[in-house]
Amino acid sequence: MAESNMTNPVVLRRGAGIGTGNAETDDEFLFDCFVEYPPVEDCRRLNSPTMVVAGRTGSGKTAILRYLENEARHSSAIDPFEMSMSYVSNSDALRFLNVIGADLDLFFQVLWKHVLCIEYIRLRWDVNSGDKSRNIFAKLFDGFSKDERKQKSLDYIREWEGKFWITMDQNIKEVTETVERKLKAEIGGEIEKFKAGGQYDKRLSREKKSEIIARTRKIISSDQLSELHGVIEMLATQNSDAGSYYLTIDKLDERWVDDSVRFRMIKGLMESLKTFRRIKNLKILVALREDVLERVVQETADISFQREKFEDLLVRLKWTRSELKQLVEKRLNALFKRQYTGSLIGFTDIFPAKIGAKETFDWMLERTLMRPRDIIAFVNECIDGANGRTNIPVNTVRKSEVDFARKRRDALVQEWKSSYPSLDAVLDFVTSRRKSGVDLIELIDRVDDFCTKAWTKEKVAHDPVWELCNRYAEDGRKIAFDVVAELAAILYRVGGVGIKISPQDRFFFAHIDQPLISAQVLSANSKIRLHPMLHAAYNLQDRS
Repeated sequence: MAESNMTNPVVLRRGAGIGTGNAETDDEFLFDCFVEYPPVEDCRRLNSPTMVVAGRTGSGKTAILRYLENEARHSSAIDPFEMSMSYVSNSDALRFLNVIGADLDLFFQVLWKHVLCIEYIRLRWDVNSGDKSRNIFAKLFDGFSKDERKQKSLDYIREWEGKFWITMDQNIKEVTETVERKLKAEIGGEIEKFKAGGQYDKRLSREKKSEIIARTRKIISSDQLSELHGVIEMLATQNSDAGSYYLTIDKLDERWVDDSVRFRMIKGLMESLKTFRRIKNLKILVALREDVLERVVQETADISFQREKFEDLLVRLKWTRSELKQLVEKRLNALFKRQYTGSLIGFTDIFPAKIGAKETFDWMLERTLMRPRDIIAFVNECIDGANGRTNIPVNTVRKSEVDFARKRRDALVQEWKSSYPSLDAVLDFVTSRRKSGVDLIELIDRVDDFCTKAWTKEKVAHDPVWELCNRYAEDGRKIAFDVVAELAAILYRVGGVGIKISPQDRFFFAHIDQPLISAQVLSANSKIRLHPMLHAAYNLQDRS
């Protein structure tokens, strides 16, 4: 729109953006400019199977949880950092069992079910004292005292009835200490040798480890899980009011506990969730980043089974063009409403109509992974670049693209660091020919150099690329194409490239199409194309 047509022209200022794109620090825009799109209703409805909000960084997981918490009359957010799960990972007894290969999954399920029961009880009956806790459970005793099938669960409640109101970290410590005491009574000598150091666990024979695991299996067994299952069934009958209760869990992608157990703990949480669907007035929502979900799957031997097992719990966040346009328009209107009166000011009032042959919004959206954070960040870069002007010219949008692309590349590498620590090196590998698109066969002559550099670096705890290069070091060039195909599949998974499987296919992208493409379906005729979001970051010859 020409400046002469603006009765009250805006003046764009550096730093005057349309939000942070980070829901935890976006209160200025989040609630007033929230876009109600289909996944929100899935998360809101109590009878929906959705319990895990899965999406990439910046796709809106935390925004949904915060919006529903703000909207609901009864909600509670569980912060992993306040759970003292580090007490679990620092337990000598549990660390010893973990390193010798004992299955701690049932123990992690016990912890989560205990925590979720505590929080629901607090929320449902407003429990804030020992007396009130005991009163609540007295009612449960009266209702089920004659049910012999519930006796173990009633015993569990008797043990904990006065403690359900204490802080969560105290509860977790007590549960863990109970297991520790039993383990030390059974294998105290072995635990002391492990504490003394000297890599005692590595000196143990396979037979000895199996014996220790067998001896402790009765301690970390399903008995406590069965007791908690009964507690949940009892709670499910207490629906006399019409209230709706929401428990939310976020920040699982952060370092709330040591990585040696974090992904197995998340798996334990996901294994626990379905049981709580019995409580009809309770909705539990867990925000889980796609790369963290990938790592949880990687930690499990039977990958295909695990994906299918959790799929019905998930709602994967995907945005359409119109939804993202609505989000940007709402935020621009909110930004300028504070400074100007009269007509609402939207995208076309400050951005050029087209860049090349494309509408400007579509051109910008093509350079994102269709996530709110991406398009918010791109708009903010353009506003900063137009400092002091009343509109944003085409050359400013193009210059802003360079800074935006570099930041998105760094963010992509950081986002997937836990699953693919060598992602930056893989991106450098596929862009080494300075073209946006290459046939996989073109990259074979560079495999040797890539694998030599990657393999000679110090291995981190979990690095599939290092393992791949280790295989190449053993088998040589006969698996060179396999290496290229695996690297292409990784880049597709993280959203860095699109893949054209065969000449008659179009390019597929993970954020639009299926999230995974197996390396086994790729051939010498397959082609990859760097996502347009990254073109400017690598200054490719065919960027235009």
